[in-house]
Amino acid sequence: MSFYTVSHWEANSWDPEDEIKAKEKYVPMIMSLGAVSVKMCKTDELKFMVITEWTDGDKAKEAAEKIAQVREQASEEFENTMLSSHMGTVFASN
Repeated sequence: MSFYTVSHWEANSWDPEDEIKAKEKYVPMIMSLGAVSVKMCKTDELKFMVITEWTDGDKAKEAAEKIAQVREQASEEFENTMLSSHMGTVFASN
């Protein structure tokens, strides 16, 4: 079964150009670490979440240190704060 990581973030400001930068720079960066897919979803005016799918938990854990570096870099570049991070194995899907 797939394994997902979900991080919740709050931005100081929201600029549509930041969305483009996230899509062009950070999504490919995360994908290069072995992710199956990456989705960035705006959940409020200044809040968003990053949903990353991995083939399994081992693959996600292998990438965890580099993901932490990506998160730190993105946090500094966009002045975002990560509010929480969760992960787990999918147990139902269609």
